[in-house]
Amino acid sequence: MRLLFISLFCLLITSCASSNLTSSWVDKTYTQMPIKSTLVVAMSDNLRVRRIFEDDMVHDFRKNGVNAISSSQLFPNKLPSKNDIAGYIKNNNTQTVFVAQLVNIEDKNIRYPGNNYGYGNSVSFHSYYNDSYSYIYDDSYTVSYEFVNVEFTLFDTKSHKPIWSTSSESVDPTNMNDIIAELTHILIENLQDNGVVR
Repeated sequence: MRLLFISLFCLLITSCASSNLTSSWVDKTYTQMPIKSTLVVAMSDNLRVRRIFEDDMVHDFRKNGVNAISSSQLFPNKLPSKNDIAGYIKNNNTQTVFVAQLVNIEDKNIRYPGNNYGYGNSVSFHSYYNDSYSYIYDDSYTVSYEFVNVEFTLFDTKSHKPIWSTSSESVDPTNMNDIIAELTHILIENLQDNGVVR
């Protein structure tokens, strides 16, 4: 039964929502919101991941009235240079650039206790020692998770300054398509909540 619970728990962890935003900021003095256009750039040398994320983000931007285009559509075989981006912005009068950048990947071990319960107000030496003793031999277990942190920043192309930014944390991103779809959804919700898109 215990093994079944652990298996189900791990399945739920990896199949349910596994991404969340850890911070968010918006420039309240910026007067050109909601934005009208953007170029989406994922700073990745993995062309497949870059294309999937940019295409999903562009799709969600367009659903919210933003004329968006992905850098992978313009530069499918390479990550565009700063000059490449500047040239496109100048020729198309693009208002903003949306940049996604990987910040950190870290493995963390999380221990889940077994039969070690809280003591409340009834703690005594006997109960404390017995529980501590049994804790050494209990059925607690440790699960290793991969945490991926990504930073997202929206820049105004005239001032070159950020007007919105947020960071995300994803746990065990084994299915990249699902993680990206989840991320773009919560990013658009945050952009809506901050008035950046309609």
